[in-house]
Amino acid sequence: MNLIVTSLLVILLLIFFIIIGIDLFLHFRSVFYRIHIGRWTKQEDWLQQINRVTVEWLKKTPTVKITDNERYVFLDLLKRKYKSSSIQSWQEGGLVLGSSTYSKNNQGSHNTNIDTFISNKIDNATGKWKTIPPHVDGVILAYAMAKHVSDTKKIEPALHETIALIENNRGEDGTIFYRDFIPDIRFVDTIGFICPFLTFYGVNFNEPKYIDLAFHQIEEYKKKAFLESINIPAHAFDIKQNAPLGIYGWGRGLGWFILGLVDMYNELPKDHERKDFLKELIIKTADDTLQFQRENGSFGAMLFVKGFRHDSSITTLAGWLFLNAFKISGNPTYLSAAEKCIASLMKVTRRNGVIDFCQGDTKGIGDYAKTFDLMPFVQGLTVRLVVDFNSVIKKQDNKGD
Repeated sequence: MNLIVTSLLVILLLIFFIIIGIDLFLHFRSVFYRIHIGRWTKQEDWLQQINRVTVEWLKKTPTVKITDNERYVFLDLLKRKYKSSSIQSWQEGGLVLGSSTYSKNNQGSHNTNIDTFISNKIDNATGKWKTIPPHVDGVILAYAMAKHVSDTKKIEPALHETIALIENNRGEDGTIFYRDFIPDIRFVDTIGFICPFLTFYGVNFNEPKYIDLAFHQIEEYKKKAFLESINIPAHAFDIKQNAPLGIYGWGRGLGWFILGLVDMYNELPKDHERKDFLKELIIKTADDTLQFQRENGSFGAMLFVKGFRHDSSITTLAGWLFLNAFKISGNPTYLSAAEKCIASLMKVTRRNGVIDFCQGDTKGIGDYAKTFDLMPFVQGLTVRLVVDFNSVIKKQDNKGD
């Protein structure tokens, strides 16, 4: 009897030390990585390092946790409430977009890691997904891979499967829902996930109806979930009640809209009859977003709340908006704003090249993460932003010469 009691006590103590040990390890790891954060002085060195991290993460993408708990993390792991595969798909999409852009703009730096990554996702023999993404989150990954491959035909079957996934998420109003268990709710996230891919697919496979669907997704959101005075979206809206849901001014929510809008514009042919609509929307959104940029170039996770924590995800996506607004208009105010975004991102980059202080995963409408950490999606999109920014600057210098 005494042996049984002793054994139980030993097991309980062991479990206790495992639980506490994991918490302590994660805490001190976070503290350690933030020592000497933001001490980058040369943008070239910084870009090389953040891209190096992006390339490494293609081999094994870090987990973005879905819990805000910083205590008893072991219990979340046991209950499978620590991570989600759907979150990982858009993280990977950001990595591919970033590392592919860097590789294409730097001769002799072909990134075999992207090829390996795509081979792990797409069957080389059939061109189909090895595992079709279960949700629309995965569409942005399909878009990123399609933008990277030199011959789209190699993955054409997977792209058709991705369109089928989108079609399966079409609601009664003709727009795409985020999850099938809430078919009457439209989330701003979905604009970023699907609109660039729909446009790419429509252009490359001569299917204009999918370009129309991307426009419809944006127009309905603009009509039902935007403030009248400024182009800032609500988190979601209900198609039955035509009512916005969640808060206005969630930073990454605006970022999702920016991503869908800008990349869709870039995918459209120059002579497309509705490209001017997107052009005007980009400029209007850029003008309205400028007022929320802080003196150090960053943006807060909640735009309307002064002093709210810096969020690297909206900061990099706002930079993408400003840079593209400059390319459209030639207004140097936008280029300066993009440069300030980049400077602020340098200040929150760890000494190992990992961009920090990205708001964690959202739990639901109005329920936003309280943790700020790394995010592969932001890492990759920052690489894309900086590479594209440098290309624009180079063109400007050549014009001056």
